Amino acid sequence: MQGIPELLMSWIAQPPGSAILILLVSVGVTLVSNLATKRFSDVRMIRRYQTEVKQYQEMLKKAEKSQNEKALRKVKRRKAYIDRIQREMMTARCKPTLFFIIPFMLIFYSLSGFFTDSGVPRIVAVIPFSVDKLLPFLDGFIGASVDGGFGLYFFGFYALVGLGLGQIIQRIQGVNISPT
Repeated sequence: MQGIPELLMSWIAQPPGSAILILLVSVGVTLVSNLATKRFSDVRMIRRYQTEVKQYQEMLKKAEKSQNEKALRKVKRRKAYIDRIQREMMTARCKPTLFFIIPFMLIFYSLSGFFTDSGVPRIVAVIPFSVDKLLPFLDGFIGASVDGGFGLYFFGFYALVGLGLGQIIQRIQGVNISPT
C-alpha cells in the first residue's frame, strides 16, 4: 500500500493533478507579484502618468498630422517631462520584479524539471480540441496531439493559465496598471 506522499506525487505527475498544481502555483505567484506591486509601487501614480503619456501621444499624432507649428512646439516642450515620467513608471514597475525574480525563477525551474522525463517534456493538461490542426507549429513546441484533444507541456499550460488568470487577478486586486 502506498503512503499519502506517494499517492499525491503520482496524482500531480499527470493530468488532471498536474494541471491543478500548475494552476494553483500560477495563481499563487500572481497573487504574490500583485501584492508586491501594491506594496512597492504607487499604482495610482503610474495610472496617472500613463494617462498623461497617452494624452501626449495623441497630441503628438494630431500635431504631426496637421503640421501645426504652434501645436508641434507645445508638444516638443512637453517631451522632456514625458520622458521623465516614463522613466519613473519603468522604475516603479521594476521594483517588485527585482525582489521576486529569483524565487519565481526557482519555482518555474523546479516545476519544469518535475514535468520532464529525461529531458522530454510531459503532458500536464489536455484541452478538448485539436489546436495543432489550426496551428501546426504548436505541435512539439507547447504540446502534442493526444486522444481527445491537444496535450500541453508545462510551459504552454503555465503560460496559458498565467496570461488568462493574471489579468483577472490584477483587476480583482486593483493593480491593473492601465489608463482608464
